[in-house]
Amino acid sequence: MRDIRSLREKLGWTQDRLADYLGVDRSSVSRMENGQPPSGPVERLLSVLKKEAAQ
Repeated sequence: MRDIRSLREKLGWTQDRLADYLGVDRSSVSRMENGQPPSGPVERLLSVLKKEAAQ
């Protein structure tokens, strides 16, 4: 999900808000936005969020 930044911007969320939603720290969001792939529960939450944003 290399489009994490665009998803976050589409939602109008800050990195801090996305981090809170995902249960990670802001630096983790930054790393994912810069190419580190999400894993496990974070990947699933991002998939759910992406589907909700598309509606």
